[in-house]
Amino acid sequence: MVPGIYIHLPFCTTHCVYCPFAISTNMTLQEEYVAALLREIGEGRTVDTLYFGGGTPSRTSIEHLAMLASRFSVQGELTLEANPEDVNAESVAAWRDIGVNRLSIGVQAFNDSELRAIGRVHDATQARNAVELAVQAGLRVSLDLILGLPQQTPERFRDSLQQAIDLGVGHLSLYMLDLDEKTPLQVQVARGRTTVPEDDQVANLYIEAVERLDRASLHQYEISNFARPGEESRHNLRYWRREPYLGFGLGAHSFVDERRFANTRDIHRYIADPLAEDFSETLSDEERRHEFLFLRLRQSSGIDYRELVELCGQEAVEWTERGLREGWLRRLDSRVAFTPAGFLLSNDYISQLF
Repeated sequence: MVPGIYIHLPFCTTHCVYCPFAISTNMTLQEEYVAALLREIGEGRTVDTLYFGGGTPSRTSIEHLAMLASRFSVQGELTLEANPEDVNAESVAAWRDIGVNRLSIGVQAFNDSELRAIGRVHDATQARNAVELAVQAGLRVSLDLILGLPQQTPERFRDSLQQAIDLGVGHLSLYMLDLDEKTPLQVQVARGRTTVPEDDQVANLYIEAVERLDRASLHQYEISNFARPGEESRHNLRYWRREPYLGFGLGAHSFVDERRFANTRDIHRYIADPLAEDFSETLSDEERRHEFLFLRLRQSSGIDYRELVELCGQEAVEWTERGLREGWLRRLDSRVAFTPAGFLLSNDYISQLF
């Protein structure tokens, strides 16, 4: 099978207070880093999907992006993650010239106080302008929103969601804020320097958002992802379907022949040795079973009931009956899937099967 390719471009103007990803604000390392990437990639290949993630790939020069893209013949989808402040007519034209046909824009919110609270560089006006420009340019456009931010009220979140809908994007990713350990925001909350909305409020707004997006023809196809028909992220579907993919760059993960491995998160070590790994594991039969169930059930299409019973036996029968009765599962013909409320506690529910 033709693999999907992920390329990690870690450079950011600032380090957002909620971000746990492998990033660097030292732009002087870009030349050396791209040279290391090219050594890791090696010979060119034909691929189905290519995804430039980060970090902030739109901070990478067009010359470097072009060098990286030229290593691949992309048959389908070429996605670039971008921040609103980097999106203008010139940059969009340059990205299209190297083959980008899908832009994922990190909006996070259309409210200036929320954006300031998480250290974003752009404001709401820049975000709207960036999305409008990308849509008008004919690119497939996705935008990110975060639910549960500091300074966020139900009214502000509803306004951000409506603005996203009104902009006419084909895809929206809605993430619930995760206070990853040792991020600056987690430390601020733990020390009482800032607060985030209560869990119950976030849960209710998530369920409301699923319903509003569905009415706007942005249908949920995964816990955090919504798309108009045909606008689903082909690259991300690879992860959830356990299809092979290769990751290049700082901290990038790969999955090939039941082996998962990840590059080092130390940028200086990566530049010196782009094949340095942080971990590698070959999944056991039991681990594959767990992962298969988890990834199927995080999609709104769920899993075939007979397949579930085959994998989990009588426990699956009792689990399904309990979920349907309590309202966190639903039937989809021969399949079972989580309801929006079920997705909120899906990890806990799935763990009951093991």
